[in-house]
Amino acid sequence: MLKSILVFNVGSSSIKYSLFEDSNLLKSGNKERLKSKEDYNKALQEIFLECSDKKIDFLAHRVVHGGELKKTSLITPKVKKKIKQFSEFAPLHNPKQLMVIELCEKFKKPQYAVFDTMFFAELPEVSKTYAIPKKITEKYDIRKYGFHGLSHEYVSQNLKGKTITCHLGSGSSISAIKNNKPLDTSMGLTPLEGIMMGTRSGSIDPGVIFFLQKKKYDVEDIITNQSGLKGISGYNDFRNILKNMDTNKESKLAYDLFIYKITKVIGSYITVLNGLDNLVFTAAIGENVPRLRRDICNNLKFIGVKLNKKKNNNNERKISSIFSKVNVYVIKTDEEKMAVEEVLKVLK
Repeated sequence: MLKSILVFNVGSSSIKYSLFEDSNLLKSGNKERLKSKEDYNKALQEIFLECSDKKIDFLAHRVVHGGELKKTSLITPKVKKKIKQFSEFAPLHNPKQLMVIELCEKFKKPQYAVFDTMFFAELPEVSKTYAIPKKITEKYDIRKYGFHGLSHEYVSQNLKGKTITCHLGSGSSISAIKNNKPLDTSMGLTPLEGIMMGTRSGSIDPGVIFFLQKKKYDVEDIITNQSGLKGISGYNDFRNILKNMDTNKESKLAYDLFIYKITKVIGSYITVLNGLDNLVFTAAIGENVPRLRRDICNNLKFIGVKLNKKKNNNNERKISSIFSKVNVYVIKTDEEKMAVEEVLKVLK
């Protein structure tokens, strides 16, 4: 019997929704510029009204940080408590996602949480461990959790061998995957670690944080909301950087730094994998900016990466040249479909 599942992908100011019948998409949409709890509640009412022509059996929620929850879970008071507990490590996302879960309770549908950290639950000990006292890491569950897991899993699921996936958007992360099993990923305990992003600094010397704290700065706000591309150029939207980089040196530096950080992580993951068979670009920037893919791949010529210029410029699925030693792909991510497939596994 077919199951109708409404998936919510809740952001800090938006709700993306998709209605599936089993794994077949029926309709989708996005409610944006949401600020208050009332805004989110109103958006939910509109979404259920728009989907009222179909009986909805289940609700599924993409939750950014699941902590030690490693599997898709029926949402219970205990699961809600865990989502709240790990809000401390994902303050932009988990609280809003929990709020929407609670607002949905009035619709009397079974709700499932699909965690963005699940794909990385079994990372090797050497890649998930931080070199701080073990009694502290064990007490507070401090480890590398990784994020964008639904996206990294979706775009790599049909690729065999040694694969590096680059999820590049306002939030960005890179993962090393061998035969569909992740070995490392650039985000860590929180979505702040790794490469620079739209407004996030990515990995920096902890000494910078100590210094700014002594100077009485709000360091969390700086490295979360004022850094990254925005901190260098004044723009957090990559389209503005592309538009201005030929005439504005700050925009050019932001672009060059972004390319450099990405290339450096890819290089380190080639070492982790001991080679590379597949390189994947996904998410808003990865899927839509040929210049960025070209400049990254030019830095990888030493391992035999060659692009087909025409295919790259057209954002085709496979953009590597027939002479390339590495397959290079542009794969449109679909976190909602991945979430549905995870829920269907549990229901079966």
